[in-house]
Amino acid sequence: MSGKRPSIPAQLEKRDPSLETILDLIKEHERFALTTHLSPEGDAIGSTLALRLILRRLGKEALIVMQDPVPQSLKFLKGAEGIKGPRDLPEGFDPQLWFVLDCASFERVGEQVKRLIERTGKPIINIDHHVSNPGFGQINYLRQAAATAQLIFQLSLALKLNDPEIATALYAGLVADTDAFRNANTDAQALRDAAALLEQGAKAHEVIVNLYERRTPGELRLLGHALLHAHLDGGIIWAELPLEVFARLGALPHETEHLVDELRTVEGVKVAVLFKELEGGRVKVSFRAKEGLKVNELAQSFGGGGHEQAAGCLLSGELAEVERLVLEELKRRLDAHRSG
Repeated sequence: MSGKRPSIPAQLEKRDPSLETILDLIKEHERFALTTHLSPEGDAIGSTLALRLILRRLGKEALIVMQDPVPQSLKFLKGAEGIKGPRDLPEGFDPQLWFVLDCASFERVGEQVKRLIERTGKPIINIDHHVSNPGFGQINYLRQAAATAQLIFQLSLALKLNDPEIATALYAGLVADTDAFRNANTDAQALRDAAALLEQGAKAHEVIVNLYERRTPGELRLLGHALLHAHLDGGIIWAELPLEVFARLGALPHETEHLVDELRTVEGVKVAVLFKELEGGRVKVSFRAKEGLKVNELAQSFGGGGHEQAAGCLLSGELAEVERLVLEELKRRLDAHRSG
């Protein structure tokens, strides 16, 4: 990273700090900026909002800056309306530390936020549960967990905070990254943390309704199109959404959050893929797998990332060419997995 950064004491600048390291840094500083990855979903938004609530409960200044907007399904969480874009920052914005949450690589924050972080020249506290995270911060709290929300929950517990709004944001993150506890990353600790968050007052029903039972008419039209035009071959199901489809159906690109999950439910399918054409010659590719093939490794081969069963990447190029390249590599890996 370019730019001058205030130094962190040498004994704290290490790859695997303790939770106490982060608590000490919070106590020693007053102004924080928080961010997460592009196309933020429940864990990214929930973890970031929860951490801002924690910091403000401690009397600290905390501002969330994100390149992409909050999905409609997550705007019910407390504080979501206060998230800023890189061009909407208040005058005098001058954080002492950055928190980057749930971000498998520094590039995933987006070019605008990346430039902002570099321009401020302040250290990064990187908190993440992705196993592929290279440790791009000055402080890297990287732990294996079903969701980054669980790592923020550890921080909340250490501070002896008991707040229903914090608990609700974290519960939303945990539900989202386990797909309502249906993914293989749902372990005993995830369920214990879910129970503990409910005991703290997390609004479980509100989370489920907003994440899974609030679909816009545009999303339903896109789902119908995707299901009607889906392709099925050798355990792979995929669908593409060209730009003209969004215009014709009166739908928006962000109204695709659950489409690939629906494709995965088809019997006999091992991997589902959704290709979404965006402005500027880019294609967003979303992968969902049933237990077995690790689609995060596939996504990483195209510059993306994610989890073993849920991952994605963003590629430049024509939709048909991106589709061809991705499917060829997916089929090669699926064949190798079967023969192995």
